[in-house]
Amino acid sequence: MRKRKLNAQNEALAVWRALEPQIVEAVRRETADCVRQKKLTVVTAPNGTTMGVMQPNDSTIFEIPYVSTLANVPVGTMVLVQYFYGMSNMIAVSLGDGTQPEGV
Repeated sequence: MRKRKLNAQNEALAVWRALEPQIVEAVRRETADCVRQKKLTVVTAPNGTTMGVMQPNDSTIFEIPYVSTLANVPVGTMVLVQYFYGMSNMIAVSLGDGTQPEGV
């Protein structure tokens, strides 16, 4: 009985391995022009045109534009960024919880 169960598991895994690349490609293709969002941490203060943001557990700093309401956010603040196609198109649009800073 155990051998038959292992064979079924192996067959299911083989089917998944055969289908996975096609599924991943279909998802990538169908969602390429969707707006994507991420929460990133501000690591360099806004300077009038851009701010530096970084993903958790990554040392890459992205200098990105931001909406005017984020002009005074301090370093360490979590912000929500949106982008199309790739992260080189990011813009910071709100605080990490989706709200705008107080007093704006």
